[in-house]
Amino acid sequence: MQNMFEIDDNDVIYKDVVIIGNGPSGICLSYMLAGNWPYYTGEPHPGDDMLTARLRFCTTSNEECDTPDDVNTDVTFNNRHQCSKSGISRTQGGGLACSTRCKLECLSSGIEGRGGGRPLALLMDQLQHPCVDAGLDVPSLLDWVSAEEHLEHRIVDHVVLGKGQPGGAWQSMDPNVLTISLSRWMSLPDLDLRQWEKLVEAEQLQKSVLTAESDVYARLEKLNVCKASSRVSMGTVAAYYKDYVHRKGLTQYFRCGTTVTSVRPNSDSPESKGGYNWIVDGYENKNGKQFRYRCKRAVLATGTTDLFNHLGISGENTNRQWVTHDLNDLETRLGCLVSEHGKDSTDEQIPPVLVIGAGLSAADAIMAARFRGIPVLHAFRNSLNEWGKQTAGRITTSYDRLQWLPDSIYPEYHKVYEMMADGGTNYPLYKSLPGYTLVSLSENCEKGNIRRTVTLSAPNGQLHTFPVSIAAILIGYKPDLSYLEGGGTELGKFANKPIDSKSNPIEIDDFTYEVINAPIKGLYALGPLVGNNFVRFVLGGALGIVAHILCTANT
Repeated sequence: MQNMFEIDDNDVIYKDVVIIGNGPSGICLSYMLAGNWPYYTGEPHPGDDMLTARLRFCTTSNEECDTPDDVNTDVTFNNRHQCSKSGISRTQGGGLACSTRCKLECLSSGIEGRGGGRPLALLMDQLQHPCVDAGLDVPSLLDWVSAEEHLEHRIVDHVVLGKGQPGGAWQSMDPNVLTISLSRWMSLPDLDLRQWEKLVEAEQLQKSVLTAESDVYARLEKLNVCKASSRVSMGTVAAYYKDYVHRKGLTQYFRCGTTVTSVRPNSDSPESKGGYNWIVDGYENKNGKQFRYRCKRAVLATGTTDLFNHLGISGENTNRQWVTHDLNDLETRLGCLVSEHGKDSTDEQIPPVLVIGAGLSAADAIMAARFRGIPVLHAFRNSLNEWGKQTAGRITTSYDRLQWLPDSIYPEYHKVYEMMADGGTNYPLYKSLPGYTLVSLSENCEKGNIRRTVTLSAPNGQLHTFPVSIAAILIGYKPDLSYLEGGGTELGKFANKPIDSKSNPIEIDDFTYEVINAPIKGLYALGPLVGNNFVRFVLGGALGIVAHILCTANT
């Protein structure tokens, strides 16, 4: 574990659960730990009759949770309280949050879809967004009931730690770029993003309009028409996540502006006998004040976009004035490049920008450069079998991230991949270098002028040198797990290898989300760290963790 320090025992804070990471995963889990539980509405699933049958059987069974010894509650247990949002008595079995492992396995059986294959992720996606992959916009099959509405709901004492504002990495993304996912896929429980947009619009209208009251209500009525699901800006999503925490009363659980330095088992302290088996250390970013939590359970929800991947080649880290791994930083540099050369400069006067990578960030970089009239050299990994045909259709099947995206919704990305297939013959300001590998980056001063060059190796091994203005190496991200011993390498599917959301996620139990290779029990992980890389799939992890906490005794 990293950056361990001594702290007065009087300053130690005790919690049942400490969540490291305040992005969508942490927000969803906090919402459920705060006593907001999902219930099946009783409506049939439009595309899965067997799932409907399993849901109706499981939600009317008498299987109950055992009352755990290790969960503190902020509510008193009274007589059973009947909720009235649907015709089904949802007190039986405590809803989905109080499901046993057997029930969750039954409900999840046979469901197919995306999201890394985690059964609970697929189950909750089918309930929250029925038939979404078929293009249908069907209402959710979940009702969310709070502890105030149902007095038997348990509120688990917890805290959510995050470096920035609620929303995690979404708060640092380019606010003008559109999301890959549709707006409804970005939604958190019980407040669809589209509903939130209408709500904010209505509130702004009420504040600004000075006309007659009747006119106000007439205009508000028009906002009740549900918006179609479409892509939205990153800035809208970031604002939604931040506001969601406030609207749902979760602010009391969030401690933002903090950096966690260590998460380790507490095996030799007297407090561990009371179930506080984990220690979480960190500091406040503004003043450096250190803190320590002792908790019964720790949850890793920090995502996988903390650090940029590097090639590890000559000049990559020594030429930071013109070499970047950050798309946002590249946008700033492109603006400065245009200002530096003047508005009337031609593409022959501005050396090209080198873009390395074939993912969405690389595509965004290419579009950003061409929009500003700056030429682009684009190098990416290549297979002769994949790129033998110069057709856009070949492109869309070569990259699984775009394989299922309709052209009508994502025209800009399909255009970039058409350019990659074409090689640049029919597209000005773009030259494709398929199969080329970046070897080195160098900067020399010739006759008082700074000349920046890159050397790439062609598929046949021949070296080529190109002058460039900027080199953008956009080859993905990796998580920062420096707060774990050995960077968490022992926790992955493949031991002693870095954690990666695609090739080496943290190995967990599919139905409890407990980390299998943790030194002791009580460590969980969810979200991209376990391969659930889209927001629409994080709810399954939250359900698994909450169900395990609620339905197991102290171990």
